[in-house]
Amino acid sequence: MVLSSPEAATLHPFRSMNEAIIIFPQPRIMPRGKGMIEKLRKPISLFVAILLIALLVFVQPRGFGTLRMELVKLAGFALVFAGVLGRILCTVYIGGRKNRELCQSGIYSMCRNPLYFFSFLGLIGIFLVSQHITITLVAGSLFLILYHNVILSEEKKLLALFPQEFPTYEKTVPRFWPRWGSLKDSRILEVNTGIFIRSLSEVLWFLFALIAIEAIGIMREHGVIAPFFSWF
Repeated sequence: MVLSSPEAATLHPFRSMNEAIIIFPQPRIMPRGKGMIEKLRKPISLFVAILLIALLVFVQPRGFGTLRMELVKLAGFALVFAGVLGRILCTVYIGGRKNRELCQSGIYSMCRNPLYFFSFLGLIGIFLVSQHITITLVAGSLFLILYHNVILSEEKKLLALFPQEFPTYEKTVPRFWPRWGSLKDSRILEVNTGIFIRSLSEVLWFLFALIAIEAIGIMREHGVIAPFFSWF
């Protein structure tokens, strides 16, 4: 008798009256560690965030408070709301299943990296709320450059984890920009409540950012903060 694993087995026909061959599936091999890009993602993001916050504080946006810029601000709030809601939906679908199965339903049927896409929407929204068009463009461009490399690194891991499923998924579903008409959903969805609650805490920084930007605007209006110069 041949034994390999204690989990699941396939029983082959008897070779003799007293002997059977049981072949157990081999466990999935997990890729080793994080790549350099993934390790540097958070430090780089933190550094860029501090730099952009300094610009928000000391640079006055031209047209600040005008009707046109107030409309830009409202659009920013809408994008932040969409980003927060989208990130929560992503966690509902993939929470507790990451690296165990390839999620291809719901929001993951429209693009392969919806979590990063909705984070991008939230980021753009936050800087639009500040009414800084130039800083918004800079922040969005830096995000796309950094996370493009992060996504490429993660795709290599997914290919190693799911060598049969991922190539088809890669060919049929866009990497970043969603294909909105391709939603495929399931009626029943298992949700890991612990991971879901943790995801709610992770989106709080969007709300804290909005409060901080509003505080900067109020202090600027009352002369507490004196900007060095202004640009769009």
